[in-house]
Amino acid sequence: MRFADGATAKLRIAQVLPDDPARGDFVLLRRLVRAHDPAALDDYAIDSKLTDGLATMLIVIAVGYSGIAVANSMAMTAHGRRRNFAVLRPAGGTVRQLLPFSVAETSLVVAVEVALGVLVPLGPLAAMVSGLSRATSTDVGLHLDLSTIAAVALGSLVLAIASTVTVTWRTVRSKAAQDGGEPRARS
Repeated sequence: MRFADGATAKLRIAQVLPDDPARGDFVLLRRLVRAHDPAALDDYAIDSKLTDGLATMLIVIAVGYSGIAVANSMAMTAHGRRRNFAVLRPAGGTVRQLLPFSVAETSLVVAVEVALGVLVPLGPLAAMVSGLSRATSTDVGLHLDLSTIAAVALGSLVLAIASTVTVTWRTVRSKAAQDGGEPRARS
């Protein structure tokens, strides 16, 4: 056999293993390969680290853009409720009543969106897992990183609530200022 450094060696066959495309045509001792090419067998670790870094970067970008979309959507929704607030204010609705209502409504919308965001991709992911299992003749399982899903859901909830509260507060407070303050109970 000729190694990467140009050296040749006669190898003794110690064992015949069943075919395995993941393993390759033959197996050598790690120390023997590294003796002739110190950089050999390090590529997988480097490739894995780069792949993980790329995946993390893509997730951060996707979540960032999604966060902007969530905040913008919630702000537009809250801004669109101006007429509702205009009707509720003279009927006795206070800022303290309207803000929790807006937060509860936003929380419900985010909960539905998170549920759909988790459930919709499960079918295609299951199909990919099944295809990969068949292609590699190995057991492949579907693994979801629950901490990442929880972090994205919580981040979306925080962004949505913050944008809703900000726009609702500004809308209700500016309307209250135009009307001369908080409505008072009449006797």
